[in-house]
Amino acid sequence: MEKILNQILNELGDIKEDTSELKEGQMRLEAGLDKLQKNIIENLGTYTEKIAEHVDNKTEVLNKRIYKVESEIERLSRQ
Repeated sequence: MEKILNQILNELGDIKEDTSELKEGQMRLEAGLDKLQKNIIENLGTYTEKIAEHVDNKTEVLNKRIYKVESEIERLSRQ
């Protein structure tokens, strides 16, 4: 009987240890998830800024071309 109780106590100790390790692992995962979410948000912000900058640059180039064409059309229409 005492042998069985010792086995049960040993198994309970092992279960306690496993539970403790699982809790620690969960805390590490949650911390990692927080970092991942912050990185994703930061990178999306940076990516969005780069896209906006690219669009602004392309728009500026197109506006310059349109201005040149309009200026040339206006010059030709005055002749």
